[in-house]
Amino acid sequence: MVRILSFLLILHTLIQAQTLQEACLSCHQVQNIPSEMIYRRYLLKYSSKEEIRTHIFSYLKQPEEERSIMPMQFFKKFPKKTPTHLDDKRLKKFIDLYIEHFDVSSRIHIIYREN
Repeated sequence: MVRILSFLLILHTLIQAQTLQEACLSCHQVQNIPSEMIYRRYLLKYSSKEEIRTHIFSYLKQPEEERSIMPMQFFKKFPKKTPTHLDDKRLKKFIDLYIEHFDVSSRIHIIYREN
């Protein structure tokens, strides 16, 4: 039963990740922007996923270097983000998918439950 639930969770994540891939990560890959490293920086800086969501949302709406968690040299290497044109509801959904995709704790939880 646990394996079936794990499989369904992974399948759901993969289906949702395709949408995230199309909306966000495809540009990150083309421009070689290290998405996992960015998420890890958010984890180190903010204490909860809710704070991470708030700060990512704020940055994507008004992408200014002062709002970013990345060091200034990051912006010398990678292009400046343009403000998103997604409506707030879709943007929040993609942020949730981004967190779900890169969050390590959910993967650890699945592995732990299988053993």
